[in-house]
Amino acid sequence: MNFFTKVEDIQAVYKDFNDFPISFAVIPAVKDVSTKRACPDTAGNTEPRLFIENSELTNWLRDRLEQNKADVLHHGINHDYRFAGDRRLAEMQWRDAQPTLAQEIARYKKQLEDNLDYSIKCFVAPSNKISKRCLDAVVANGMDFSGIVPLEFSRRLSVKNLYNYAFRWWHRFINNIPWPGVLKYSDHLEVNACLLQSGAYLRRMFDYCIKHNLPLVINVHYWHLRDNPDELETLRSFVMDYALPKGAEPATVSKILNTYR
Repeated sequence: MNFFTKVEDIQAVYKDFNDFPISFAVIPAVKDVSTKRACPDTAGNTEPRLFIENSELTNWLRDRLEQNKADVLHHGINHDYRFAGDRRLAEMQWRDAQPTLAQEIARYKKQLEDNLDYSIKCFVAPSNKISKRCLDAVVANGMDFSGIVPLEFSRRLSVKNLYNYAFRWWHRFINNIPWPGVLKYSDHLEVNACLLQSGAYLRRMFDYCIKHNLPLVINVHYWHLRDNPDELETLRSFVMDYALPKGAEPATVSKILNTYR
C-alpha cells in the first residue's frame, strides 16, 4: 500500500477471500517505484507522497484494523531505487551508509502508528533486499523481519545467526523449497514469505507446512493481482478451495510472529 493505492482496487482484489485477514506492507512516503514494471500507479512521482495523506485509504484501513481483519507491516521509507552502474539497488541497500536511517525509520513508523492507532511490529524490505546495517536500524526500532534468505550473510555475526543462515540454505538444498517457518535470530525474529509461483508450488508449500506445523506467508502485490487476473485466481483458488478446506487457520504476519516471542 502507498499514497496512490485506491480502496476500490484493494476491495476488488480481495472480494472473494471472505474477509481473510491481510497483512498490508505500507510505504510511508512513496516515490516512483515503477522500475521494471513494478507498481505502475507510482510512475512519474518524484516527490515523497505521505501514506497518511490518503484519508480515504487510511480511514478504510483503520476500520479493518479495528475489526482485526488487517495488519500493517513497515515497507521501507520511499521504496525508490538507485543505480550503481548497471546494478539496481533497492532502498535498504543504497541507504546502507545513511547514519540517520534508524531515526528516519522511527519517525515514519511513529507517523503511521499515530495515524492508524496501531503498533507496527514487522518490517518488509523493498524488493526483499536489506543490508546488515539497514537491518540493524530496523531492529533498533523494535521490529522483526519478513524476507527471503540472501545469497550473502547479512546479519549480525553470532553463532545463532550463522546457524540460521546455514540451516536455511541446507533446507532449500535438501527439500528444494525455502524454510517457511519463523527463525529466532540474536536480536529479532524472521519469517520467510514465499512467492506466488504457481498453484502447484503453493500446494506443495502448504502440505509441507501442515506436516511440520509451520506457518505459510505468501508475498503478493495488490497491483500485480489487479493487473493479472489469472494469478489472482491462482491465489484465490489456493486459499479458498485448497488451504481453508484442509484446515488452514487464517492469521496475520504479526500474529504469527507474536506466537514465537
